[in-house]
Amino acid sequence: MKNNRIAIIIPYFGRWPEWIELYFHSCERNNFIDWYFFTDCAIPTNYGSNLHFVNTTFDAYCHNVSAVLGINFTPNSPYKLCGLKPFYGYIHKEILSTYEFWGFGDIDTIWGDLKSFYIQDMLMKYDVFSTHADRLSGHLAIIRNTPAYTELGFKITNWQAKLESQEALALDEQDFSWLLYPNARLISKLYSKIIRKIFNWRDAWVIYYHLMPLVNKISWIIPRKLYFKEQHTTPILGGDGRTFEHDSEDWIYNDGKIINPKNGKEYIYLHFMIYKKNSFRNDYFWKENYYHIAKGYDFSKGVKINTEGFFPI
Repeated sequence: MKNNRIAIIIPYFGRWPEWIELYFHSCERNNFIDWYFFTDCAIPTNYGSNLHFVNTTFDAYCHNVSAVLGINFTPNSPYKLCGLKPFYGYIHKEILSTYEFWGFGDIDTIWGDLKSFYIQDMLMKYDVFSTHADRLSGHLAIIRNTPAYTELGFKITNWQAKLESQEALALDEQDFSWLLYPNARLISKLYSKIIRKIFNWRDAWVIYYHLMPLVNKISWIIPRKLYFKEQHTTPILGGDGRTFEHDSEDWIYNDGKIINPKNGKEYIYLHFMIYKKNSFRNDYFWKENYYHIAKGYDFSKGVKINTEGFFPI
């Protein structure tokens, strides 16, 4: 019999990032979720019972994927695993058999108080939860554990070829999203082909995310049992190199919550795309000694994140 707990699947190979202790702490605080890590990294100790680690190699994990899906999954880079996200529910169905929901997430995040955003009544009402209004969010997505969703990835056009290729494809935020919410594809084209062509990026962004709730209402997203709501979890850089106008230069993680001091609001989590080295953009803030928190720091005392680094409070 399934319970109401949620299981998040995260394969991660290579080396844990510097902020991993903070990340694990934020996972531990969300103890209504079980977090499953498949990894060849060092297995940590002294973490809550809701964190589960499966020690495996990248090659072994890919070999298992090939066997379960009946394909030749031999990627050159672990980054290709992002394309597997729609299939996690099927690949790990034995682990997930007792869970009401399964999902996936990233580790360049700090989770806030997820339960205050996804309350029990919402878990009963909706089947799929996204922190974007127009698509499934790769940072964190929660999906009801039924065959309709765990097997939906097999309806992606040419899914075998897409997984067997070496190209890293965003099957979660594109192909899988379009199956869950067909109008998402049209919405994406509306933004890229019309709104973005008429307005500068800042105005286009504001128009787009103010327009999305109306589009979702017209598109009957609620009868589809989708809770797609833009949570503004990723600070965005403006043309002057500063964070976007609704964001603060400082973010506070304290008592299991993410707070934006500029507007005083609580956020579901912080995705720090601009606070880490990455290959997607040049305008990030990460630099040598950016992570100023000593190993073993008591995160219950709080953390401040800004353009200068991660600091204890």
